[in-house]
Amino acid sequence: MIKELFEGAKDTLAQTTSFSLDHQGRFLCNTLQEAFASTGQVIAGRKRDFDVIIIGGGTFGSVMAEHLFVNDTTRSRRILVLEAGPFVLPEHVQNMPFQGGAPNFRVPWVNHSSLTYGGLIYAIGGRSLTWGGWSPELLDEEWTTWPQSVREALRPVPPANPAGGYFAKASRQIGVKETNDFIYGPLHVALRSQLHAGLKQPGNETGFTFADLLDHPAVRYPDPGEPSLTAAMLREWLGLPATDATPLAELQELFKLEAPLAVSSTTLPGQFPTNKYSAVPGLIRSVRLAGTEADGIDAVGDGRKRIMIVPNCHVQDLVTETQADNWVRITGVRVWQNGASVVIPLAQPRDGGQSAVVIALGTVETTRLALTSFQQSLAGRAAQRMGTNLVAHLRSNLTIRIPRKSIESNLPQTLIPSLQCSALLVKGKASNGRTFHFQITASGLNELGIESEAELFKKIPTLEHLQAMLRATDNSVVITIRGIGDMTPRNPDSFIDINTPELDFDRPKAVVHLGNAKADPGVFLGSTQTQNDRTTWAEMDAVADKIALIFANGEPYEVLTDKGSGKVIKRAANQAPFDDTRRDDLGTTHHDAGTMRMGDDIADAVTNDFGRIHDTTNCYVAGPALFPSVGSPNPMLTGVALAKRTGDLLNGDVLPKPAPFTFAPDELADNQAAAAAGKPLPWRALFDGTAATFGRWRLAGPVGGGMLHLNGEMVSYGTGGLRLFYYATEQFGDFTLRLQFKIFDSTNHNSGVFVRFPRPTFDLTIDDAEGRIAREPFFDRGNFAWKPVITGFEVQIDDNARPSGLRKHRTGAIYNIPADDPGEPQWQTFTPGPTLTPAVWFEYEVIVKNNDYTVFLTNTQTGERKQTTSFHNTDGPRGASPGFIGLQVYAGSTVAWRHIRIKS
Repeated sequence: MIKELFEGAKDTLAQTTSFSLDHQGRFLCNTLQEAFASTGQVIAGRKRDFDVIIIGGGTFGSVMAEHLFVNDTTRSRRILVLEAGPFVLPEHVQNMPFQGGAPNFRVPWVNHSSLTYGGLIYAIGGRSLTWGGWSPELLDEEWTTWPQSVREALRPVPPANPAGGYFAKASRQIGVKETNDFIYGPLHVALRSQLHAGLKQPGNETGFTFADLLDHPAVRYPDPGEPSLTAAMLREWLGLPATDATPLAELQELFKLEAPLAVSSTTLPGQFPTNKYSAVPGLIRSVRLAGTEADGIDAVGDGRKRIMIVPNCHVQDLVTETQADNWVRITGVRVWQNGASVVIPLAQPRDGGQSAVVIALGTVETTRLALTSFQQSLAGRAAQRMGTNLVAHLRSNLTIRIPRKSIESNLPQTLIPSLQCSALLVKGKASNGRTFHFQITASGLNELGIESEAELFKKIPTLEHLQAMLRATDNSVVITIRGIGDMTPRNPDSFIDINTPELDFDRPKAVVHLGNAKADPGVFLGSTQTQNDRTTWAEMDAVADKIALIFANGEPYEVLTDKGSGKVIKRAANQAPFDDTRRDDLGTTHHDAGTMRMGDDIADAVTNDFGRIHDTTNCYVAGPALFPSVGSPNPMLTGVALAKRTGDLLNGDVLPKPAPFTFAPDELADNQAAAAAGKPLPWRALFDGTAATFGRWRLAGPVGGGMLHLNGEMVSYGTGGLRLFYYATEQFGDFTLRLQFKIFDSTNHNSGVFVRFPRPTFDLTIDDAEGRIAREPFFDRGNFAWKPVITGFEVQIDDNARPSGLRKHRTGAIYNIPADDPGEPQWQTFTPGPTLTPAVWFEYEVIVKNNDYTVFLTNTQTGERKQTTSFHNTDGPRGASPGFIGLQVYAGSTVAWRHIRIKS
């Protein structure tokens, strides 16, 4: 079966497609065979199973993977991302050269309503490759049914957290916190001003006043050190001249109309930037860093790799076990590829933590996988609620073309030479309390030539409006008013199940049922919730008509219908728009949500407030499937915020990690006494298990090996010549050095601690009067790692005392310094210390004062401690003060190191 699964999958070169060799995809991704084989590797005594398996490499899976990787400061876990689609783009499609298209959508489920349910992009990055970028934030009244803990974490009430919660963090990550400098220009300023004035006129109410609305994230989430908000600052952000006299309160209202777009770049007015947010670049960065750390592309190198992405595979189900307390634990995932299945195991619990699975597929496929995996083990519990509460969004698109004179009173009397666009946002509420908002996109004010399509492709924030925007002219402006409405939750007409004979990757497809609020109410009334949605939709469209007339400003205008196909309806001044094609089918927003809803009540919800499925120990969900309700906002910002919050929980409280670094009691006492006396702390860490201190060390010696940062430890690896890993930021004179080490093979563990040597990157030309080089049969002048051997001193680690078997080559001795062996003098006083035992931590204490060296060796498990050597150096040039400290990496000997601290 394994042979069938992996037949033809392994290829260390670029993958061949119909037209090219996909070098980038091969560089970033691994095959399923490689991921499976890597779990069989053993490094530092530990099998390299995955600690986190993320199912779905789309937007939220990518965000979660990157967040877990970046915040794993002790390098304690492995992450596997399994994606059903291929790697197709390294960026958002609008960051790429115009190619006239976007990745395809796929609908692998069965739709049992009369609607066209939109499907999702099956590719690494998912919807973030093509989404419009609109990211408004939920209002308080839109998530009253959400767990209180989630609301407080995402948007804490100041001054509880002045920097903001996870909404603020997500806003910074995806670029919503930035001002839309690329949008500003005469067209945008004119439309914004006209909209602001029009909405304040009687009869143009939307259900919200400006006072009801949240400020733009750029206003609400100041970065540390930013000055207090002033009218001058807001004028600059709004693209207004310094002479503008608009009061501060009104400037803040204008800013509430700015579209919260996920773009983090500043560019010229009217020029869309080339880094619209996508989840893919962050994932690529993580994989590249992991590849650099792994230092190899064979099976052993893959075993060192902390994150792996496997595309073009499907997860059929989760492998579960029911524990004695009736909770369910995930032990692995069953992955399908090339017509066969293989189980990828999860790592066993260790270090007080456990591994986890994160289901980060689209809502429909997340629900299918959960139902397939848990319909038996969680029957009568969470499984009976999985798939209920399906919600999406009500969506309408009204596109109008207005004459330039409709906005001329707000335009400067200057020539506008280039194509310009505008993006605005208006929030509304229906009489039934359901909310909606409008994403307003406009383009125009120059004569569109043959390059207009490519130019607009970069500029407009919503790809779906490209064709409509092309219908602007040099004397007209095209405006699309997209309404996004909140569907009523808990609709019995809307749910997902898997009762179908149709299969996809050898498992039943999901069946989607959605209450059809678009249907003629005289033909199909539906549930109370469906009728409520119909009311919301009607009132949303009515407000869109008001906005259209605000922009028309008393001038005749046109309605462009049939999704931009060319049909035009002329409307007289102040005549309401008419477009019977404006309403999209339900589900085409790709905003489906709710079927794995979170909640504190186990009897009512599917998951808890962190997305863990109730009554499971280690299965989490990421993405909009968690939302108890959706409000009107697009799910991207909220989904990213929730993913980051769950990622922090996994990093901090769930996944395995080493015990935190602490100083020994006597070291703490010394530091406390120094602090009380106002003196510098005598003890400090050279390596405390974190990436910050590991980054202060450097490798000298040949390629093909070195020191791996793993589980809060330094672990040597590689074969071939001698290497040195040294603390590169400081040299030391007199000091007490303490550090712990562990061997894994009683027959091969040659290593050591080097002290007081000059920087190993210098030339090896030295005074050879003592014959030091001659005494080293393997000396390599071209290998800088040899310099400490002959210019400093090494505290040896090797109970086998190679190559001679003499005391001077044994653990605890100063290497190669005569120790009263037969036929040699006694330059050091040596006594063997505790015998090294594999998998047990030992601690060296090395005391260097002037030219005196003293070494103690302790077995930390038994407490046995012995002084192994004392040595007085009479060779002035060698071991001169000050010097560097380093660790030996030698010829396939694996040794782990931790808790390196010094008193100097």
